[in-house]
Amino acid sequence: MMIMTWMVLFTPPAFAADSLDLEGTTITGSQELPKALHIVPWKSSEAGDLAGRPLNSLVDEILAPIDRDVFLRELEYYEAVHSSE
Repeated sequence: MMIMTWMVLFTPPAFAADSLDLEGTTITGSQELPKALHIVPWKSSEAGDLAGRPLNSLVDEILAPIDRDVFLRELEYYEAVHSSE
């Protein structure tokens, strides 16, 4: 028991390991080059299915036949609006 007491009393205290300060890493490129980012795809993209026509197309609306009465009414409205200017 005396040996145990002697070991506890006279053993130097255990301290935590000294901290180690490391310098940060600095990456410096060539200062003469312009700062630009080029993203290059590593995989080619697929074009998708472009075989058919789109479902809604303005070409169909433009080439659709018009009603004569509706067209004349639109002309009257247009002339009424633009004649006052």
